Amino acid sequence: MAASAQYKCADYHRVNGNLSNDKRFSINGQSKSAMVQVGKETELNIIVYRGQDYRISVSHDEKVLGEQLAIRLVEKVRVPTDEATEGAAKKAVLDEGGKATGTTLEVKATEKKRTYKEEEKVLWDNTEHDMADEIEFSCTATKRIAIEVVAPGSDSDKPKKGALNDIGCVGILIEHMPTPAVGFEAR
Repeated sequence: MAASAQYKCADYHRVNGNLSNDKRFSINGQSKSAMVQVGKETELNIIVYRGQDYRISVSHDEKVLGEQLAIRLVEKVRVPTDEATEGAAKKAVLDEGGKATGTTLEVKATEKKRTYKEEEKVLWDNTEHDMADEIEFSCTATKRIAIEVVAPGSDSDKPKKGALNDIGCVGILIEHMPTPAVGFEAR
């Protein structure tokens, strides 16, 4: 049962997706469908490229997952940070002539280490846009973004936690085209 549901879900974005009426858009190979559990966040990581217009639309099984999904586009940015760690080091004790005496002294040492942490920058949140299930935008720089989706579930017959009927299909259809040149041409 679950295997056949998963198989039906594989092409959900193609079968149930809301294609653009603008024929310049092409289906992007990063489009995907997945089984999603009510209340659990899921994300699709994609790369958007400079000089392209994108249209992202999300379709889902409303009977199981509810009428509307919470959808966010989030840019994941690696930010460098310098961490200072304190520790103890042993230092040789020297005599007046600068020669080692054979004893050591424990001293505090601070070591700086560069690390990177991932920060999220919310680019778009459909809860601030009338729960829209699609967005179009132009990309001015190549970025790694995540499409985050959370399904609230159907109001009728709330399923018990862990029940099979709290899992439904979500399809994320991504379309792209070269950003059209607009404005006056320079001569």
